[in-house]
Amino acid sequence: MVSEAFRQVLQCLAQEPWVKNTERRWWPQFAFHYTDIRNAVKILSEGKLLSRARAEQQQKITVSSGSAEVLAGTNFNIKDCVRLYFRPKTPTQFYAEGVHSQKTLSESKFPDAHCPVPIFFLFDLPSILALPQSSFSDRTLAGQNYRLMKNAQDLKNLPWQQIYHTEWIDWNNPEMAREIIAHRNAEIIVPGELDLSGLKFIYCRSEAEKDTLLDLLPTQTRRKYRDKIVASNRSELYFRKRTFIERAALMNSSVSLYFSADTEAPGPFCLRVEIEENQRTFVQENPLFLLEPPYNYILKFPQILHTYRLRVMLNNSLVYQNTFVNFDLPF
Repeated sequence: MVSEAFRQVLQCLAQEPWVKNTERRWWPQFAFHYTDIRNAVKILSEGKLLSRARAEQQQKITVSSGSAEVLAGTNFNIKDCVRLYFRPKTPTQFYAEGVHSQKTLSESKFPDAHCPVPIFFLFDLPSILALPQSSFSDRTLAGQNYRLMKNAQDLKNLPWQQIYHTEWIDWNNPEMAREIIAHRNAEIIVPGELDLSGLKFIYCRSEAEKDTLLDLLPTQTRRKYRDKIVASNRSELYFRKRTFIERAALMNSSVSLYFSADTEAPGPFCLRVEIEENQRTFVQENPLFLLEPPYNYILKFPQILHTYRLRVMLNNSLVYQNTFVNFDLPF
């Protein structure tokens, strides 16, 4: 079988000492795709990933994390493909991940590339590579100097040490640095759309973001994918350099939000907290919300609430949503 040939190549790669004894040891199993949480809800609800071109045509992109500058230089045939990576923590993800402050956006190379709450889809890589129409590259497909390949021998010959490169990039050698960045963005593409039959895991960056995804999903979709949805603080998946909510405590008298203390983008943000209760919505806003120790936010209610839905926005980006139900136990 074609998938078995790909699987053997990847198993051999996983046994290489420079892969096996590092954080990269599990990367050869998967093809990686990330998107903002609101896009992820649509993908899971519809049971397929669409190419950017088709998603735009059907108005299915709620949050676009692509840079207009980069997309403008990308061939339309590539934009009409579902695009996945051989690894997480790509240079593209570096610029987009997390909620930016105005300061970090102004300093970013791609200020319009923004993925506030990234959700990772991990697909079985051999199965994706074995699809009749799939192909892969040794570098980013956003430029012009790529070559598309399809067979197991080509996969074996990819420059894996550059694709899986995790060390600091030395910009004293600009040409080499640009090559490493290009290879880190090596891609797998499938024309048009990709169903979710090969989906193995759905990774969230924190427990709070897992709760948000579960709350956003329709009931039937949540039941279908619940066992695949996990929260992980693994540094191998996320950079975790910008603001996000790590956990939340919802009670009948208050809400406590705990933000990442490692953020390099502490604000200020426009914070908006919405509480829906009995068809009424209460809103609290802080247009100059700045994160500082102890990196939490506590909202106390004027009265006891038995059921409510909480929604938290930072600079108009949804960063948390969950529903509280206070069950009165008979003992």
